[in-house]
Amino acid sequence: MKKWISSTVLSFGLFCSAASYAAQPHINPQVVSKLAWQEIGLSQQQTTTLDAQQRNLSGIDSPIAAYRLPANQGTLDITISSSVEDNDHIFVPNVAVLDANFNLAATYPANTFQFQNESGLQSNRLSKALQLTPTPNQDYIYLLVYTTSEDLQGSTTVPHPAKLYAKARGNQPPAIDDLQAKHSLNGKIHIEVDGKQSAQFIGLALPEFKAKSTVEPQAVGRNTKTGKPLTKPVEQETEQYFNNAIRNAMKNNDVNRAMNLVNEAEQLGLSSPRKTFIGLVSQK
Repeated sequence: MKKWISSTVLSFGLFCSAASYAAQPHINPQVVSKLAWQEIGLSQQQTTTLDAQQRNLSGIDSPIAAYRLPANQGTLDITISSSVEDNDHIFVPNVAVLDANFNLAATYPANTFQFQNESGLQSNRLSKALQLTPTPNQDYIYLLVYTTSEDLQGSTTVPHPAKLYAKARGNQPPAIDDLQAKHSLNGKIHIEVDGKQSAQFIGLALPEFKAKSTVEPQAVGRNTKTGKPLTKPVEQETEQYFNNAIRNAMKNNDVNRAMNLVNEAEQLGLSSPRKTFIGLVSQK
């Protein structure tokens, strides 16, 4: 099997190797140019809800998410995800990449997306990372996300939350069937866009944008040697956030999400989220 190329150069008439693994969608440049494109800049993200009533593009019998991205700011790192909804259905994405003139430049079929388990605030999902390098003299490139009639025939296996919970506690997973998420015309697409030139942000003091320092950061939680709490506590608002998020997850019967939130909270040295979780489980 051919290896996937890690970067696609976008220009008229050039297709990436992924295109050969699925039938090409019929794209009429004059028609697609009139779509209501959602514009996404560097370091931005967008979530789009799709349903069966949104079939509005001739040649693609599917709801579509349509995005316009800047093509004059270097290589684009793009992550596209489709989440499992209500543990029973998912929109299986295919991606068509169009150049500045709305000509088809590349396709990424559904079988190039990988399933990822729920982690933190991210749900179970099909996800793929793209790296696209537009050629010069283009202001924008375009992404169409859609599904196919073939994709709708199948389902995606979702690990049962009880199994993941048992594994997280070091116990033997129960002998129960995993869930099957039916492929559907309804779902949610999440897209994140970043660029090679956006690694350094000037004037932002947010922790995630701070450069690494030679000084070790002060830990929050418990000292791994003494087991005693450190002197700098986590803010009360953070603890309240985790408790509320766990309550909401359990209210929606999403045990897996609640469990992941408990684990993240304990990494910060918080103890009350586990008590909240155990209390809610005992009420079930």
